[in-house]
Amino acid sequence: MKRELENDESALSDVIGMVMLLAMIVIVLSSTMIILQPYISDYDDNKNWSQAKVIADQIDERIRIVGSSPQDTGSIQTFELVSTSISNLDSAEYWTISGDVSGTDIIDVSLSSFNSLDLTSINNTATHAVVNNGGNITNYELNFDNGSASINFENYMEKLLIVEIYNNNDNLIHKFVRLELSGIGIDTALSTGNYDIDLLNGARVEKLSGEAYKVTRYPSLRHYSMPDNSQQVSFVLVDVDMSLLSRTTSPFSLQMVSDGPLTLFDGDVRNIRMKMTNEIDDSMTDRYMSYWIEDYNLNLASGTLDTFEGFGPWKRVSGIDGIGIHPLEKSILTEIVLHRVVIK
Repeated sequence: MKRELENDESALSDVIGMVMLLAMIVIVLSSTMIILQPYISDYDDNKNWSQAKVIADQIDERIRIVGSSPQDTGSIQTFELVSTSISNLDSAEYWTISGDVSGTDIIDVSLSSFNSLDLTSINNTATHAVVNNGGNITNYELNFDNGSASINFENYMEKLLIVEIYNNNDNLIHKFVRLELSGIGIDTALSTGNYDIDLLNGARVEKLSGEAYKVTRYPSLRHYSMPDNSQQVSFVLVDVDMSLLSRTTSPFSLQMVSDGPLTLFDGDVRNIRMKMTNEIDDSMTDRYMSYWIEDYNLNLASGTLDTFEGFGPWKRVSGIDGIGIHPLEKSILTEIVLHRVVIK
């Protein structure tokens, strides 16, 4: 009997020891997971952050290639969207660009409402206008009253509005373009919040949760002063239409098709005026404008504006009226093209 009790106590001790050992293992493993959790989260964040960067780089490159290609040329890419989503930045940037393309007249076209324009002609050489409102082309005779004329069209303005002003010899003397540009938003979930990459009009901006937007690339508006004392301006605007895209799943196939490059300005232009509004962030418009007129402000501060050539404010120094190419009255060789990409 005594031996049986000793055996039972020994067996019980073994069971208790095993339970305690398992408890210790669980405690150690739990403690290890608690200690390692921040490192695991950081690892996942770095992986997701890198994946978002790669996806953005690939989409960005394809937009550039397809946008410059002939109409109906395209490509298809497939992505694994683990923690990343792709969305449409619809009408996130607005541009108006105008200039005198021939003659000596100085013409100003401004928007007065969503379906009307006001026009002034210093030398009264403007006689008629051709309005292309989203592909609907209409001719208008200009009737000036106290130095100004109005153009009223039946429908509201589409995303692309082109107004051409002609003289009595049917020579194109002024051009006005208004554009609404869309882009792509790439959002990735991190442990600290979303990481956003926005591709819009050739620009790339990035934002971590709780931080300000960082502009890693501005739109491709460029000015060149040539050795022969001439000036050149080039600008490639980019519009990405995602309205035909129904949903995003993983794996996600992105089919891009070119709608064909559209030349807006090509040749000598005087009094180039550009105005833009970016709606990604309240500060973005001012940041873009400050970037483009930085050299002007430096020359203004040093008192050397007499010899300055490049981007500067149109009229008021604040830039509220837009930007132009200084000196404003000088003819500038200008090439402005719109790349149109449709995503299905």
